Amino acid sequence: MNPEQHATRAAELVAEAEQLYADLRHDVEAGGKVDQAVWGFLDTTVRLGQLHATLALRQPAAANEATE
Repeated sequence: MNPEQHATRAAELVAEAEQLYADLRHDVEAGGKVDQAVWGFLDTTVRLGQLHATLALRQPAAANEATE
């Protein structure tokens, strides 16, 4: 993946994580039982989003070699 693709995927994962968080928050506020699997899914989604966001900041290898 190139940096732009990583940035796009990071944005998609942020949207997914926001929706998961909203769903979990609603369940907590409603006094319902929160599924631990959903918490795990949220954690994984956030971590993947962070990874893709970090990779989006990296320059392609060819650009790095040209500046050295």
